[in-house]
Amino acid sequence: MIANLSIKAPSPQLPVSGLSGGNQQKVVMARALADDPRLLVLINPTAGVDVRSKEFLLDTVERTARSGAGVLIASDELDDLRVCDRVLVMFQARVTAEVGRGWHDHELVAAMEGIDLDA
Repeated sequence: MIANLSIKAPSPQLPVSGLSGGNQQKVVMARALADDPRLLVLINPTAGVDVRSKEFLLDTVERTARSGAGVLIASDELDDLRVCDRVLVMFQARVTAEVGRGWHDHELVAAMEGIDLDA
């Protein structure tokens, strides 16, 4: 998994805490993928990582989905949600919007903040 996810570590024995934030998140992803899951549940999968690691992690998410696994992402990061086929927006503990792939930032942010753009 170190090679598959391009985890940069001087040694496999190095504690995860000694890695950069991006590589720590890749280790978390490696653990989640280790048993070839049918469903991958991710919560803020790119929080605190650099741009390159973010792109790599989201590419990994897309490859996992294309392989036939289901992927559920809970995040308030728009970049995390761009890989989704469908986004359900929750506001005050209820689903307030459902948008498909190709959404625009302002539409999704408005829904996240409880604003109805059609009103």
